[in-house]
Order: sequence, then C-alpha cells, then structure tokens
Amino acid sequence: MIKAFIESVDEISDDSGLAFLGSLGSYLIKKKTDFDPRNYGFSKLSPLIKSTNAFIIEARESGEKNIKHIYLKNK
Repeated sequence: MIKAFIESVDEISDDSGLAFLGSLGSYLIKKKTDFDPRNYGFSKLSPLIKSTNAFIIEARESGEKNIKHIYLKNK
C-alpha cells in the first residue's frame, strides 16, 4: 500500500512536491473505492501515513484554534 501512497502523492502534488492530506484521502478513495485506513489498523489516514515513514510531513496553521493542515512530500 505504501507504493500506492507514494504514487498518489506524486500524482496530486503541486510544483513543490507537496500534497494536501485531505486531497490524498479523496484521491485514494477514487482510485480504490474500498480504501479505509481502519483496514490497516488506523482510525484515520494521518497516523497511517506517519507510520510508513515514507513522507516528509508538514503541519501548517489553518487560522483556527487547534486545527492544522497537513501536507506531505515524498522522501
């Protein structure tokens, strides 16, 4: 599955190589309709992505209290 994540980040990333985590989740569901992080033992996509250690993860402030936007870049 890590290969699918890496390929998906490549496909949806901007010119700097960054992809928004929310966009990645939507893209994965479009590519593989039965995708669900719970199938891999994680309640959400972000802990699953972090566990792969295949990405540089950047958290940006959203302007709202306690809400950050997560961006990924392939290592």
